Amino acid sequence: MYAVTLGCPKNRVDTEFILGDLLSNGFELFDSPDEADVVIVNTCGFLASARQESIDTLVAMASSMKRGARLVAAGCMAEKFEAEIRARVPSVDIVCGVRSLLDIRRMLQGGNRGPCVLPDSSNPRLVTTGAVAYLKVADGCNRRCAYCLIPSIKGRQKSRPVQDLVNEARGLASTGVREIVVVAQDLSRYGRDLDDKTDLVALVRGLSGVDGIDWVRLMYLFPSDIPDELLDAIAESRNCLPYLDIPVQHADDSVLAAMRRNTTRRGLEKLFGRLRDRIPGLVLRTTLMTGFPGETDAAFANLRDFVEQVRFDMVGVFEFSPEPGSAAARLPGQVFPDVASARRVELESVLSGIAATRRLEMIGTVVQAVAESVDEDSGRVIGRSWFQAPEVDGVTVIDGLSGDDDAVCQVMITGCEDSDFLATRYDG
Repeated sequence: MYAVTLGCPKNRVDTEFILGDLLSNGFELFDSPDEADVVIVNTCGFLASARQESIDTLVAMASSMKRGARLVAAGCMAEKFEAEIRARVPSVDIVCGVRSLLDIRRMLQGGNRGPCVLPDSSNPRLVTTGAVAYLKVADGCNRRCAYCLIPSIKGRQKSRPVQDLVNEARGLASTGVREIVVVAQDLSRYGRDLDDKTDLVALVRGLSGVDGIDWVRLMYLFPSDIPDELLDAIAESRNCLPYLDIPVQHADDSVLAAMRRNTTRRGLEKLFGRLRDRIPGLVLRTTLMTGFPGETDAAFANLRDFVEQVRFDMVGVFEFSPEPGSAAARLPGQVFPDVASARRVELESVLSGIAATRRLEMIGTVVQAVAESVDEDSGRVIGRSWFQAPEVDGVTVIDGLSGDDDAVCQVMITGCEDSDFLATRYDG
């Protein structure tokens, strides 16, 4: 078999469970599609651009597979857009959505889909990210943001119990994983659907007790549900980093209301002020959207003013996409794509200037970092500082380490290049 993962880290976790199930039942993993009897593409269906990438990838896999091999379309796009996949890629043999990923083996062997069963710590998993692993603590979402298809693709939130997640974390640590990135569609509401009404506070405390896990990172927190008890748990934890990813999407009240975000600019300002007051040295990442229906010049100016005031450490910006079936696609005041694009470029320029200033402020500081690889051309060690989430926040190039060093160590930041840092090992 051969597998390709598209989309977010949550999709990657799904692929790892698919691979774990197949490998533990006699399948063999290959490095290229032309060697495999089964090729699996775990698709993304969140945006039109992601769906096009999924189709393009399926077409590419179909053209490179050996004769007689079977092509599987799995995941988000397969869940909601099966008809489109079959129409555009007729050579797809099996389409398997997010609610039946563990049925792929059965379907390959001639069986049918069974009842929805989500993976847990008892299921084998092939981690594909080295010493970092994503821990998907819930699937689905109960919110109804106007632009988002996730609830219609994945359904209502389904959380995993704390003990099951702690068990998985222990298993990951036993294989050499040192950093866990906690992910969900809505991490803030983790556990509220469980009978014991547990929450993210209990999870943070549970993961703090897992030996071998040096860093725990929380991603995708909703801004309206971050209690002081969670901040206390982070501060008291031995391994939960003072790094929070809190997508806000916008900061103009009228746009936020149309988005159904249940937040206001004033509320966001108070939130980030409270977070920084309670967690010294906090690093904040967010996501912003330009071109949402009804985003006037004044509304965009409010967003720009907000980011200049809050000064996030890391930001991702994307343009609104009118997804079929979403409430936002039917809203009046649709913004022309070229206007949304120009606003994204302008916002990214402002954010780049803020980020550059903050990176310069880091020079001369001593921080925790981890080595991850060695650059083949220069022989230099490539790693990440604690404030850099994997895949999205750049890297740290570290002098004074060998290719055999892979534990968390102290480094001094000596410079920066674009979004990356330069550092040297610090033993002082």
